[in-house]
Amino acid sequence: MDIKLSESFLAYKGFKYLKISVAVLIVTLIAYLAHDPGRTPNGGTWFGYTFGVISAGLVLFLAWFGVKKRQYMTGVDLLKGWLSAHVYLGVLVVFLSLFHSGFQLGVNLHSLLWYLVLFTVLSGMYGVFCYVRYPSILTGTRQGLTRTEILLELSELDLQAREAAMGLGDEINAVILRAAESTQVGGSIRKMLEVEPKDCPTRIALLFVDGASVAGEEQETAVRKLSALLTRKSELLRRLRTYVRAATLVRLWLYFHIPISIGALVALVAHVFAVFFYW
Repeated sequence: MDIKLSESFLAYKGFKYLKISVAVLIVTLIAYLAHDPGRTPNGGTWFGYTFGVISAGLVLFLAWFGVKKRQYMTGVDLLKGWLSAHVYLGVLVVFLSLFHSGFQLGVNLHSLLWYLVLFTVLSGMYGVFCYVRYPSILTGTRQGLTRTEILLELSELDLQAREAAMGLGDEINAVILRAAESTQVGGSIRKMLEVEPKDCPTRIALLFVDGASVAGEEQETAVRKLSALLTRKSELLRRLRTYVRAATLVRLWLYFHIPISIGALVALVAHVFAVFFYW
């Protein structure tokens, strides 16, 4: 995602959709307080049906964003508008659906729908954090280098480190070889979320080299060069792991947000069916 998109969608056109959402919420509150259903407010009154239809329409609109955001031909500015509307109207629908039910929640299908919508919105709030925070990480941590360029530089650093270590004894050569062959980025979910794993072979090699005792100016020079190479490699690994961590967190969020959104849509259909065929 473009970083400008992530930084500006909340304030899209002067907080257009925030203002719309607040205005609708105020009007709804006034209407709710003013209307007299003659009984306990619930979804079966004219007010409840009206805002039930509005809430259902908003849920469908929000679900459509998942399709719309993949239509790249719509343009970045229009995509910002859809994302801004998705965020603010998503929060709005939680409150409108409460007014629709007359704040009557219990252990039933209709309340399940509200809870699913609530959890969808709450997970969406974390998604907002992802959109705002992680795109800057995904671009900034690599400092202009692509993942391919980082991997190529890491390979070159391994070659240079093995050459620098050739005259420094078997122990140093062994840890340098292990750092070249065993260092990895990613793997299990735990590994993908670690930025500076303590068992990283490159980290271990750097600590070993910095604490190594050598004799002669030539070996000291080689150790300093080797330490610089491993330090550079550690920096690149940290950038790459930070990227992987951010991408993993975003992916994990989607694995939760999308299924619960689908669950909310299924519950909405069941809710409408139950209302019109059983009530």
